[in-house]
Amino acid sequence: MVGRSDVMACIFLSASIPLPGDDARYRNTADIIAIRDSIRALVSVVAPSGQIVFGGHPAITPLIRLLVRGMTPDVNQHITLYQSAFFRRVFPPEAAEFERIRIVESIDMDERESLRVMREAMIAGHDYDAGVFVGGMDGVELEFEIFRRRHPNKPAYPIASTGAAARMLFNEHARDHVELLTDLRYLSLFRRLLATELM
Repeated sequence: MVGRSDVMACIFLSASIPLPGDDARYRNTADIIAIRDSIRALVSVVAPSGQIVFGGHPAITPLIRLLVRGMTPDVNQHITLYQSAFFRRVFPPEAAEFERIRIVESIDMDERESLRVMREAMIAGHDYDAGVFVGGMDGVELEFEIFRRRHPNKPAYPIASTGAAARMLFNEHARDHVELLTDLRYLSLFRRLLATELM
């Protein structure tokens, strides 16, 4: 397991954007603007002093890379991108720009098993302070389950206002945290949720 070394907080981000043609259960409630705004806020709050670890969904990787480009150069050291070698031929071009990228080998060209192995390595391999779950589909649900199993004493925040899988996870696991559904001021929301971790 990788420790936090010289950064304060280590936050796991699970996020994706449902696309036309994806499962209607996720697509019909997804708020793409809220997904992007929440990720922008999380990067702004955490990256300057902490670390964000995430899997390389093709709709999320370019966004995070764009956000980091506008920050100080050492912020690159505070973002860790995981990718499965199964998708090596279709990595977003922005993936090559991340200084901390971890490629997890594929399993016999089996997409589902390769993703499972990558998710387990990504979630078990760090000493996380919290998990944040944004938008997404079944992969976000799976990552929530793995995070809760691997880090049972760490907070897991499904940002329900972003819709999709995060809304479903909120309804099942976090309905008492109403601010995850109602508060769209993501900068202040993350500062409150992660106040202890960022100290």
